[in-house]
Amino acid sequence: MSTVKITDMALGEALDKLAFQGAGSPRKDGGACLASSVRKAGMPEEALAYIVKADGDDTGAAVDGLNKVSEGGAALLASRSLREDFDACIDKAVLPNGSSPKTQSYVPPKAAAKPAVGKPNLKPTYPVRVDQPVNSSIELAKGLVSMFSSYARDEGQKKTYAAAGQCLSTLVYNADFSQEALHFFAGGARLGAGSIVEHLPSDKDKAIWQSPRFTQGLVDCTTNPTPTLTPDS
Repeated sequence: MSTVKITDMALGEALDKLAFQGAGSPRKDGGACLASSVRKAGMPEEALAYIVKADGDDTGAAVDGLNKVSEGGAALLASRSLREDFDACIDKAVLPNGSSPKTQSYVPPKAAAKPAVGKPNLKPTYPVRVDQPVNSSIELAKGLVSMFSSYARDEGQKKTYAAAGQCLSTLVYNADFSQEALHFFAGGARLGAGSIVEHLPSDKDKAIWQSPRFTQGLVDCTTNPTPTLTPDS
């Protein structure tokens, strides 16, 4: 791998794609913040060159590829400290100016023609083996579509959630929720009232759901859906 010095612009563009999974940050300075983070962390130049050349949107694949070029760079990219720095850059890029991360919370649209005082339906739509762990995002897709669709105002919104199924399941699976929470999502209870977060089993799960990065992920999935999932109706 060439060790020619990588420009901040090229590095920023590559890291922006990697951190935002190909979608790109909503602000032009998102990549600059990420580039500064890896520079300050001491990422080796050959590792930076690999990231720019690979130009991928999968962090796991980037770490695997880096292991063949720079084990130190791979370990750094996978480290908790750099992930926290990346999260700070992402939060800065997605939050409106002057807003506070603690005030962000995704609230699904209220179902039409249903009373606000209605009780949520907690009965699982799909059978779930609670004695078996959820091992892939695929196991969550139908359940999440069912759960989100129960809040839909009309058929158009239901189609939006169906199209967002794969995006939502990948986001949820990679967010470090507990297995109990993943079983809840996989069951796909048609809540239809209240909020999803209030039914999550632990404070950690609730904190993840309400975090700025996860909140923005939900918004991105449901406002820019890709029709890749056709759930059972």
